[in-house]
Amino acid sequence: MPAASPTCRTVPVSRRWGTDPRWACQCGVVTVALYAGSFDPIHCGHLKVIEHVSRGYDDIVVAVLANPDKPSGLLDPEQRLRLVEESTSHLPMVRSVRFHGLAVDLAQEVGATVLVRSAHKERANEVSMATMNRNLTGIPTIFVPLDVRTRSISSSVIRRLIADGQSAAVESLVPGAVYRALTAAP
Repeated sequence: MPAASPTCRTVPVSRRWGTDPRWACQCGVVTVALYAGSFDPIHCGHLKVIEHVSRGYDDIVVAVLANPDKPSGLLDPEQRLRLVEESTSHLPMVRSVRFHGLAVDLAQEVGATVLVRSAHKERANEVSMATMNRNLTGIPTIFVPLDVRTRSISSSVIRRLIADGQSAAVESLVPGAVYRALTAAP
C-alpha cells in the first residue's frame, strides 16, 4: 500500500468492538453501517469518518451515488467506486457499492442497522434527512464528529482546485490513489 499523506494517515484496525471479547455481541447480530455519498472524489475527511465507524461496526458499506439523470462531476461513478475501494483497502470490514436511488432503500437491502453521516456545517439539512429516514424505515442515523485536521476538506473544494490547475494543493487532502488518479495524464 502506498504511503498516505501526513493529513490522511490510515489507522490500523487491530481491535474492533465486534472482535474484542469485552465488546462482543452475545446475540450474534452483525451490525452494519451504511455511509452513502457521491464521493466525487473521496477525500481524507471521508476516510476519517469511515475509519472512525470501522471501530464500532462489523460491516461498513460505503455507497457511491450514481445518478444517471445528472451529468458526471469530476469522476464517473465507476472511477469513484474504484477509488473508494482502493482508499479503504486497509479496512477489511469495508465494502463499496454503487447505487442509484434513496439511501434508505439501499440500507434496507444491505441490512444496515445504522446510517452514517458526518457532523458538518449543513447540520440542519442532515438532521432533517435523518429524521425522515428514521420515520420511513426505523433506521437511525449517527453523526460522526469531524476530525479537526480534516474538517475543512470538501469534495467541491478539491474539484475547484483541480479545475484551477492547483493539483499540488490537493495532495494532502486526498488518499494517495485519488491523487494519482486526479493528476494522471489524460
